[in-house]
Amino acid sequence: MNEHENVNVVKDAYRAFGEGNLDELLAVLADCVKWFSIGPPHLIPTAGTRYGPEQVEQYFSLLRSSGQLKGCWPLEFIAEGDKVVTIGEWLSEVKSSGSLIRSPWVHVFTLRDGKICEFRSFYDTAAVISGLESAQPRPTRRPGQHLERPVIY
Repeated sequence: MNEHENVNVVKDAYRAFGEGNLDELLAVLADCVKWFSIGPPHLIPTAGTRYGPEQVEQYFSLLRSSGQLKGCWPLEFIAEGDKVVTIGEWLSEVKSSGSLIRSPWVHVFTLRDGKICEFRSFYDTAAVISGLESAQPRPTRRPGQHLERPVIY
């Protein structure tokens, strides 16, 4: 497929996602799809790598259970060869706290034979972690006691 056709496949995936049509979204994925979302999986439930449409479906289930997407706006599409890079922004509300998370993002798609065979998502993980942490009770400490926080790379 040419670059223009690849961009159209990606746009169809965003449209299906925006309409909540998971079946249509999964239909544009290759059976051997590799789906990656940046971040520490122990802090961000959707972070990590998944393989195959079934695991991608689990990814979207986690995404829905943790928050309500208020908007996902792909703003630029850049295509070269079998790659489509999308630059955009999203706004989500954490269900348990009502915290709003806004983040710019970059998505990198690799396509083969008209199907998405790889997806990589990069976004503001600090904003997501902060929004998710605001939904959890904060540990209490005694005066003079220091709480250790994990180092995030």
